[in-house]
Amino acid sequence: MIEHHVYFAVFGFDEDPAIITRVAGVTPDDIWRQGESYSALTPEARRMENRWILASNLDQQASHREHFEALLIKLEALGDNLTTLRQTYRCGIGVSQYFFMDDPAFYLPGDLMNRYRALSLTLTFDQLGLDASPATSDD
Repeated sequence: MIEHHVYFAVFGFDEDPAIITRVAGVTPDDIWRQGESYSALTPEARRMENRWILASNLDQQASHREHFEALLIKLEALGDNLTTLRQTYRCGIGVSQYFFMDDPAFYLPGDLMNRYRALSLTLTFDQLGLDASPATSDD
């Protein structure tokens, strides 16, 4: 099983996220606030910065190409607002892929990467390899 998360984010801003929403012209899929808890499971883990997020919103088991295409459609729809966001704030594409060590393949076709490049966006990848066998008490 492979799981993916693909998103565009505005990072580390200090103002109200509603200001970024007005600049973008779209409602974010998620907003993180510095100091809030990541989850009820780990209430002591806190977010280190503010983040305004547009996500692919696909199921985590959709292919990475499908995630990138879905996000790209959202970003292309922003038009000049994307340029304004990038000129005003620290922005980027985030990708996390969780895979088992027996299938770590990752490929994006050139035409898809060129569409991101046309928006002056670079892609950063964070692949986390998970062991396919359960851990034992001796590990």
